[in-house]
Amino acid sequence: MLDLLILANMGLRTPKGKPKKTKTLIVDGNVLMKRSYNGAKNVYHKDKHIGGIFAFYSTLRKLILEHKIEKVVITWDGERGGTLRLDYYPDYKGNRPKFFDKEYELQKLRVKQYAEDLSIRQYEHPDVESDDLMAFYCKNKKKMEEVMIYTNDRDMCQLINEDVTIFLADKKMEVGIGNYQWFFEHHYKNAGLIKIIEGCSSDYIKGVDGVTENTLLKHFPQLREREVSLEEIIQSSVNINKEREKPLKVLENIVEGKTRGNHRGPLYEVNKKIIDLKEPLLTEEASENVINLIDLPIDPNGRDPKNVLKMMIEDGVMYALPGGENGYLNFMEPFVKLLKKEKLKFKKTKK
Repeated sequence: MLDLLILANMGLRTPKGKPKKTKTLIVDGNVLMKRSYNGAKNVYHKDKHIGGIFAFYSTLRKLILEHKIEKVVITWDGERGGTLRLDYYPDYKGNRPKFFDKEYELQKLRVKQYAEDLSIRQYEHPDVESDDLMAFYCKNKKKMEEVMIYTNDRDMCQLINEDVTIFLADKKMEVGIGNYQWFFEHHYKNAGLIKIIEGCSSDYIKGVDGVTENTLLKHFPQLREREVSLEEIIQSSVNINKEREKPLKVLENIVEGKTRGNHRGPLYEVNKKIIDLKEPLLTEEASENVINLIDLPIDPNGRDPKNVLKMMIEDGVMYALPGGENGYLNFMEPFVKLLKKEKLKFKKTKK
């Protein structure tokens, strides 16, 4: 198994001779927070559950060290994050139950407070989803910047390119161009197209009736090998059915963009609008703030890592660290290094 993981990562190495780019980690805050909170159920201090905070920063620390991260950005889902998609598709995420856990929300707030005093960049907008914030960042990143996105959402694979990789939380693996087909059967440039055609059950987005990814790969093997357009899929469907004595209903559905039940507007047009992350849905205000995350240094005034020490003692996180109080400096070392870099950037802009 270890050999397979090593081979899967080989395609992610920077070729010799290429100029080194800075590596930024963008974290889907909600994904990491939920995994931390639910995955560290047994981490308590004085009968108080602190697993969410402890596991969040333990995971973040590990990612920074193992992937040589030089900048961290955390994006959060807004309270009304699906608003912009609901304008195009009223049933968006209509199958998801409302989630509220008071203890979870308290730990999430504390995680944000830690990030502020550690000068970790973070942002949320009430009407925007975290996915769109991350996608917009990648679209506007600096030329000499590589980005690794921490998420569990396969939709984010649309963003993979020469400078963008995805760290799949459940696989604990970084996925990029070089190792993409270790994890998926289609070519990486077709990730968005397949979702537009088949829909997305987890977000309650309908696709073409009777179509799954396997259906598409069966009839259109070119999806495995190269970038394919929707127009090519439709024309190929027409051509295949012309050669058959009895046309396949599923291919007719692809040509017509036909789904079950009602769909607000033409299926492909609507699905592209709400699924295609290469054209993220943001407000003007959110766009401007993400650009600031990319370009502007963090003002250290009012931020103090000593506050993190106080909070860690108050929360009991200090006593959950390996080595207890003596392990604090070791645990904080990668965060302090990033903090110093942010302070240096800020000083340079003030000269």
